[in-house]
Order: sequence, then C-alpha cells, then structure tokens
Amino acid sequence: YGLDIEDGDIIVITSKILSVALGRLYDLNSVKPSFLARLLSRFFKEDARVIELILREGEPIGVIPVLKIERLLHLFERYSVSNEQRRKALARAPYLFLVKTKYLILTDAGLDFSNVPPGYCTLPPKDPDEVAKEIMLEIQRRTGRKVAVIITDTEFEISRFGSRDIAIGCVGITPVSKKFGAPDLYKKPKFGGVDLIADAIASMAGLLFGQTAESTPVVIIKGLNIPRSHEGIKDVSYLRINRAMIRVILFLILLETLKLKLLLSLARLFGKYK
Repeated sequence: YGLDIEDGDIIVITSKILSVALGRLYDLNSVKPSFLARLLSRFFKEDARVIELILREGEPIGVIPVLKIERLLHLFERYSVSNEQRRKALARAPYLFLVKTKYLILTDAGLDFSNVPPGYCTLPPKDPDEVAKEIMLEIQRRTGRKVAVIITDTEFEISRFGSRDIAIGCVGITPVSKKFGAPDLYKKPKFGGVDLIADAIASMAGLLFGQTAESTPVVIIKGLNIPRSHEGIKDVSYLRINRAMIRVILFLILLETLKLKLLLSLARLFGKYK
C-alpha cells in the first residue's frame, strides 16, 4: 500500500495469523482426549478434544454458562445478525472456561474456531511477548527501523456486554503508563496515570481488524509518542505474583469487603442508609 515503516511505528498483529504461522493450528481429529477431558465433556457438553486442548494450555479456574445466561437475559439476541446464526454460535460454545495460562487469564485459553477450516482450531502463541520481540528484531534487521510490536487477541469484557481486542504480548513500548502520583492541574498527586497503553492500542487496531471476514491481520500505527520499553505483558500481569502473596492479597480484600458489608448493614438497621 506504499507505506514505509518508520522509527516509532507500532506494528499491531492479530494472534490468529501468528498461530497459523507458528504451527498452533490443530486438527481435532488428531487430538486424543484424556480421561479428565472426557469427564468434563459429559458435564459441560463440549467436544472432549476441545477440552483436552484447553487443559494442555493452562489451569481452568472458572466456567461461564453462556447458553444458560443467554436463555435468561437474551444478551446476544439484540446484537446478532439473525436468530438462526445466534443459536448455531451458542450451540457450538454453551460454556466458556476461564483458564489461567502462562501469565494471562483467557476464555477457553484463547482457543478459537473462527477463520480456519471446519474441524480445525487455533491457540495463541505460547509466549506472545517473546514472539513480539522476535518480530521487532527481524523488522529492525531488515529495515533498520526501531518499532514496537503488539500481539492481540479478542476477549469478552467482564463488567459489560461485549468484546474487544487486548494485548497479549508486546515489546518496544511501555505497556502501562508510569505516571502514578503525577500532579494534576491543581498540583494534587493523581491516583491514576497507569493507563493500559498496550490494551488501548490493541482495541484501536481491533476496529480495523474486524471480527469476522475482514481479513486484516496487521495494522501499522504512526504518530503515537509512547515511551519505549523492553517490558512485556508478562511484566504487568498479576499472575507473576507468587501464590502465597496472592492468597494474602485476596484475604485482605475479603476482610475489607466484609467490614464494608457489616457497616452498610448496621447503617440500614438504624435507618441511616437506604
């Protein structure tokens, strides 16, 4: 398209095209499910071969009964191209497993059936940060330009209905802004300034990628002045914290939440809070 790669460009790439290039495309007929996968398949009405691939990628920590929720709330009905297509899509994925991978929590461990032949699926690169680094270095070797690289995947939002592209790997820019405590307009230290830069860029690129048959796997973003960094997504992931410390943090959150609930209940009891 006549675009030259320049210093400071941000190359955003969908994980799907990298999965295919890196041999992470799977023929389900070649997958032999384990006993655990077959057991889970009976309860969650999912292909045992699919569950086997999910189990190989990480540790399931939760499950979302998508079809049951849809029957109650009809969330997808409003945004579907047709009721027939909605029913077919939901029948293929009645549940979504929340899976802890190397340093991310992904639905179905990132497993995806879209834009691959029937009977095949893809999984994201094992180490997206490392893949992003390899691509960045290869671009620099070939062009002499210093660029950043972000690898994206699509995930559903927890706090609202819908999905968006997130960064699952990056290199060359700081993934999170480092302005916590910086003074605001009134010289007060800001409780904030830790913007998810890589995710924001991934979401912006996702508008151009599309989610169905657009066939746009790479977006080049120019003109953004983002501080350079060798940090990746793994460096800002909570999953890097050891399990003992996570348990302490969860206990503290639970303790403070119980204190809040107790105080609110007392306030309601004495008519001071509605």
